[in-house]
Amino acid sequence: MNVSAEALARELLMKHDGAGAGAIALRRVTTGMSDAAVFRARQKGRVPRYVKVAFDAAAIALREEIARTQWLSKRGIAVPPVLRVADRDDGTAVLMAAIAGVPADVSTLATARLIAALAQAVKALHALPPANCPFDETLAARLNRAQAAIDAGEIDPAEFEPHNRDTAPADLLRRLRAAPPHENPTVVHGDLTLGNIIVDDNGACGFIDCGNAGRADRYTDLALLHADIVAHRGEKAGAEFLAACGITHWDAAKAQYFLDLYELF
Repeated sequence: MNVSAEALARELLMKHDGAGAGAIALRRVTTGMSDAAVFRARQKGRVPRYVKVAFDAAAIALREEIARTQWLSKRGIAVPPVLRVADRDDGTAVLMAAIAGVPADVSTLATARLIAALAQAVKALHALPPANCPFDETLAARLNRAQAAIDAGEIDPAEFEPHNRDTAPADLLRRLRAAPPHENPTVVHGDLTLGNIIVDDNGACGFIDCGNAGRADRYTDLALLHADIVAHRGEKAGAEFLAACGITHWDAAKAQYFLDLYELF
């Protein structure tokens, strides 16, 4: 465990809670692909909270996540409330309240009910006016970010989907640059897997890990979430999700483009 990360997490809790922070149990959360250290903070008589801590380059990404989460919250999107932020030279930490519920990939809701809840939440997000969104997640921005990740040696093709596994990251990027689809920007989550949607027993949904939220084509979200729904609930559920989102024509080629682009993130 990163002791420095835990120390910064406890310091942030102490500032927010006062002396009572010493009684809080911190547990490292190991799921997800973020470079931030994530801790679940439990204290008797209080709902669970989460602390994210990041250093160096990862701190820049965490600051983006904080800004984008707060922006979405101010526009009525259900995201974790940001309770306190500590931003200093040696690291950044944020304390967030937990959203009630469980990740959608482990939800026990009936498929029809889950699909309806997911579609309602996604449509509300995509209905936000993109012209008012200051965060650029368009193809130009994402392709440039992918180039930087490739140059830094951060992309492992062994983690690609089977049909891309024999493709070098640089070759995949060249293919994506050569034939970008038409974009129709909206406001997207940017990393919309079932695991990044929290759903409760009543079907209320909220979004977590919003560091890639911004202006982009809605297929950025729809391609990834549709594929995840199919993987967990089957082809019929995937079709029901698209219908519930009002998709009358599903552009499978465009969806595959965005799935291939996701390989580089």
